[in-house]
Order: sequence, then structure tokens, then C-alpha cells
Amino acid sequence: MNKWQVLLVKEIKHLFRDTKTIVQTVVVPTFITPLLIGGIFWYVGSIATEETKKTYEVSVYSSSNSVLIDELNKSDRLIVSQEDSVVSVIDAVTQDNSEIGLVFDEDFEEDLKFNTSAKLTIYSKDIDTFSQAQSLVLNIVDNYEENIRTSRLELLDLDENYVNPITIDEEDLTTEEESAGSIFGAILALFFVMYVISGSMYPAIDLGAGEKERGTMETLISTNISSVDIIIGKMLSVTSSAILTATFSMLGFAIPLIVIFMFYSDSINEYLFGLLSAIVNPVALLGVFVLIVPLSVFMGAFLLAISVYAKTPKEAGLLLGNVLIVFIIPCYIPLINPGLELDFVGALIPCYNLALITNNLIAGTVDWFLYSIALISTIIYCCVAIYITYIMFDDENVIFRS
Repeated sequence: MNKWQVLLVKEIKHLFRDTKTIVQTVVVPTFITPLLIGGIFWYVGSIATEETKKTYEVSVYSSSNSVLIDELNKSDRLIVSQEDSVVSVIDAVTQDNSEIGLVFDEDFEEDLKFNTSAKLTIYSKDIDTFSQAQSLVLNIVDNYEENIRTSRLELLDLDENYVNPITIDEEDLTTEEESAGSIFGAILALFFVMYVISGSMYPAIDLGAGEKERGTMETLISTNISSVDIIIGKMLSVTSSAILTATFSMLGFAIPLIVIFMFYSDSINEYLFGLLSAIVNPVALLGVFVLIVPLSVFMGAFLLAISVYAKTPKEAGLLLGNVLIVFIIPCYIPLINPGLELDFVGALIPCYNLALITNNLIAGTVDWFLYSIALISTIIYCCVAIYITYIMFDDENVIFRS
């Protein structure tokens, strides 16, 4: 065996002798995260289901009786309470005693009677995204408005087409694959990046600043092992941990989906089944994994270089904690702006290109030219990070920095 191979075996044995490494690289991505994701989906689904059965408080103020209030009272899911002033309605909504507040204009019924436009003010808090209170109220108001409009047209002996000269039919051409990509693409990329970071951070700190603190780095440098062999051995140890974490995270995500897809497809609705079919795509999973491997090498070498520069593991942890923002923010941007599209410049940005390409791979709209640009650029970044690590190991001022 070559010297770097001996060193690689030694470092890997040292890393995986520690239970924390096994937990970070195998247990968490393979078992904990699928359970966590499943728990989140179950919880969100249960909330959405509960909202379909929930009744809502509606505060109403009107100076006169209105037929619309009677229509609201007919709903089984609305509990209408009369208030004595506009301020009382606003206070009820502000203090969360009511989901919706309705204030009828003083001349509401008179305006409707004389075929003019009546004013209705709706107060609400747009915080609970699952709440159906406003949609229930608006549906009743729309139906009531439609009945009044129809009766007015009949009095004038006019057809509805006369006042609606243009009929708009909206057809959503978004495919299930594109929906799955926009929903899950950036989230998956963010998870994979975080796993790669967690899988490489601890080994990088331990094999760099950790050895400097223990005094074993100086001993290693003083042997007849060259700096190149030391770099190869340590860097492959760190990147092996990162790639192993990425592999298990991919398996931990894909295997539960495949099991659901194969054995429980009859128990899920058609839309969700289409999303799962788009995600369980061998081309997409393989394409993402091919990008993750060089990204893992790049992150491992970069984190190792910073760890070698640090004096102590504590300093290394602080430096690496700040550096992680550089990797996470580019991956987070497509998550908050799903409409972003990958271009040539975006393909050159690590993590950002992974998020958008994951979207496109799942959606089936990937541009293979931009994919190759992203892959080649990441490999170039790997070479640069490895060279920086080599400079760090070859500089005695860095190794013996205190």
C-alpha cells in the first residue's frame, strides 16, 4: 500500500471509532430524517384535514337586518355573532375571538334595493394559511351577489352575456413533474447540502485542528510522508465521510418513497401519487447524486483547509460555522423564490446550481449543457480547494501556528 493509502485507512478507522461519526453519517440521514419528514407531512396533513371540519367565529356589525346575514347563518361551519359597533368587530378579530369580521355599510340594503353598489368591509388576519374561514365567507357573498345580479338582469330583460362580453377559461398546463420539482427540488437540495456539511465538518475539525491540539500533526509532518500523501489521505477521509453521508441521505429519502410508491399507491390520492412518481425517477436521483459527489469533495477540502489553518478545534468550529452560510444561502434562495431559472452564471454557483438543477431534474426539463457546466465548474472548485489545502499543509507557519 502507498503511504497515503495507509494514512487513509488509519484516519477512517480513527473517525469511525467515534460513535458521533456513525450517528452523523449513517443513523441520522438514513433513519431519523425520513421519520422527521414523514412526521412533518403527517402533521401538516392532519391540520389540513382538521380545517375541513372546523367551525369558525364570524363577527358582524350591521345597522339593519340583511339577507346576507341570514345566508351566513345557514352555513354549518360559521358561527355568526352580532356586534354593536365597528370597533367591537375589529377588536374581536384583533384579539382572535373571531376569524372574520364583517361590517355592512349603513345603506347596504338601501343600495341593493335601488340597484346600486353596496359596500361590505371584511376584516381578517392573513396568518393561518390553513384557515378556510375567509374562503367560506367569500363563497357565500359571491353566491348572494350572483343571485342579485341575475335578478337585476331579469328586470332589465338582459342576458348575462351582455354584461360579461368575454368569458375566460383558465387551463393550468403545469405537469405533475413540474409541480413536484417546484415543491420538493430546492428542499431536497438544501437537505443534501446540510447532510454533506454535517458529514464533513466533524472529520475536518478532528483531522485538522484536532490533531494540532493533540500534537500529532507535528509528529506526522516530521515523518518521511510527503505533504501530498498527507493531503490525499486526510482529504479522502473527510470527503469519504461526506460522500457516505450524502449516499445514506439519498437512500434514506428514496427508499421510503419507493416503498410508498410500490405498496401503498392505492391509498393515496391521484395528485400525490403523481408527485411521488416524478420524484421516484432514477434519472433525477442519479443526476443529483453525480452532482453531490464533487460538491462533497469541494466542501471536504475547503473545510479541511480552514481546519488546518485554525489553532484549536474551538476556533475551527467558529470559522466553519461562519463559512457554512456561504454554502447554505445559495441553496436557500431558490426555496424562497421557486420561479428562478438556471442560466449560465447560475450554473457556476455551487449549491445554487444544485438546487435549480434538482428542480429541473424532477420536472424533466433539465438543460444538459447547463448541467455539464455546473458539474465541470464544481470539479474545478474541487481542484482549487485541494490546492489551497496543499498550500496549508506545506506551510510550516500554518501547521505550527499558535
